Amino acid sequence: MAKAKQKLTFPDRKISETFLDFAEPLLDPLGPWATLDQKETALQLAFTVWNAVVYKDAVDDSRFIESIGNLTANDPVSAALVDEMVHRKRTLFGDDHRLVGEFKLSCQAGEWKLRAEARAPRPSS
Repeated sequence: MAKAKQKLTFPDRKISETFLDFAEPLLDPLGPWATLDQKETALQLAFTVWNAVVYKDAVDDSRFIESIGNLTANDPVSAALVDEMVHRKRTLFGDDHRLVGEFKLSCQAGEWKLRAEARAPRPSS
């Protein structure tokens, strides 16, 4: 029997705001003097986990979440961090099925700004 197609939901909140909230546990430890490169590295990890969870939960494509698991299999600290972020996505942001597309972090007048693109997930072939 074919799996029923799930109705995807997309909150009204800007994806950049939601994504920053999601990435907070990765960004906060960097402190106020973190460089652009450090913040972008943290956001790239958050981006990878967020999108992998969306693909798994919204379109039942587990390739990306499995890839992350394979990459962290021999590093318990990294695996625990990824597991924590997967749990965070599902418990706090589980109703948001948007993918994060391209994003750009910049500093304007001493304040960090994130521009992010939201995309609807599509099943891959």
